Amino acid sequence: MRLVPHSLGGRLALLLVLAVVAAQVAAFAMFAHEASRVDRAAARTQVVDRVATLVRLLDTVPADAVPGVIAAYGTPRHRFSIAGDSFVPEGAMGADEAKLARRLDRRVKAGASQARIALVERDAEPDLRPDRLADKPQVLRVSVRLDDGRWLNAEAPLALQAPPWIRMGLIQILASVVAVLAVVAIARRGIVGPMTDLAQAAELAGRGGAVATLPERGPREVRTMIAAFNRMQARSQAFVADRTRMLAAISHDLRTPIASLWLRAEMVEDEALRTAMVRTLATMRRMVEATLAFTHADASDQDRGPFDLVVLVRTLAEDQRVLDRDVVVTGPSELAFHGRATALRRALDNLVENAVRYGGRARIVLEGSESGVRIRIDDDGPGIPADRVEAMFSPFVRLEPSRSAETGGTGLGLAIARSAIRAHGGEIAMANRPEGGLRVTVTLPGGADPATGLTMSGAPVSAP
Repeated sequence: MRLVPHSLGGRLALLLVLAVVAAQVAAFAMFAHEASRVDRAAARTQVVDRVATLVRLLDTVPADAVPGVIAAYGTPRHRFSIAGDSFVPEGAMGADEAKLARRLDRRVKAGASQARIALVERDAEPDLRPDRLADKPQVLRVSVRLDDGRWLNAEAPLALQAPPWIRMGLIQILASVVAVLAVVAIARRGIVGPMTDLAQAAELAGRGGAVATLPERGPREVRTMIAAFNRMQARSQAFVADRTRMLAAISHDLRTPIASLWLRAEMVEDEALRTAMVRTLATMRRMVEATLAFTHADASDQDRGPFDLVVLVRTLAEDQRVLDRDVVVTGPSELAFHGRATALRRALDNLVENAVRYGGRARIVLEGSESGVRIRIDDDGPGIPADRVEAMFSPFVRLEPSRSAETGGTGLGLAIARSAIRAHGGEIAMANRPEGGLRVTVTLPGGADPATGLTMSGAPVSAP
């Protein structure tokens, strides 16, 4: 289980919540400690004041009324009694207790009393409840010598009933977390939302899709970034449009002279010369059309949509088998995909064509999962030297250097294939198989298309 969220909004919320909770816990701990110290000091003062008041009161009542006064003055928390011995042994007082005892002496009769005070801990207290301040009840014992030589003994626990600290702290922390999450929600709408839209638009643009102009919203830095992306997209689209118009003009200008030369070549009486001229013109026409297909491959987005990748590959293989070529397809019954069927068909057709031409046969294996689609194309050919694999994806690069139609094409097949596959966010790789032959692996991503929300690829789907 991943504890750290992936999204920017989730991480921002987590960091703010952790910071607020840590600050609240620290502040609450300091406040509780200080409040406990103040409460204990107040409790000691209260006991001393009650004892001083009781001593002065006993000096004004008859001797036979003393027991009744003590009984009436006591409380469940403050217990008073008169005995011949002191509750506090001599020499048991610490520095703080001695200072408090001198204060009590001044409150009674200066020089006529002797007060002793001791703070002790007991293992149990009869009326102790879980909401007391201390884990162990601390008891303050006070003894004051009366005029008749007897001792007035008092005992009171210092564990006052505390406010519901834990409940108050939890309510405060919860209120702070709710406030932080509200701020994060506002920030997500104003900051994370525009950045998410920008990321999706960039992903779509990287796959060759058409991206609409994004609204410039959010903080200044985010608006600046979106504006730069919009300008980049506008320039890129203008460049592609100009290139498309230029290619259309070149196509028209080149095909007409080639057709004219072809007609003139047919009129040449010398058969050997005529054959050579027609072969050269045919090569020129193939090179022009292949070049136009390569440069125009990622400029069109008209056929983007959902389709069945298995149907596309099986149709491609069937067309190859009509030409008496050995092509076998293995895979699930269906694979849903969203993209440009024409571009993918052209890319896979080039790969299968190479496998049949140089490897004698093509074995195509399709695998689908939630993460994407993988297509493997194996042949039985001689393979490619490892140091030439990457170079083979460059335009007009061939293992065999000639441009003869009998030994190969124009060297644009792999370049066209990789351009189309990368436009879908995928990748293509070639490697020599240990048992001989070449393996071409095409991976296409899964997930949803940023422009439409439709599934890009997925697990095998059963036929209806």
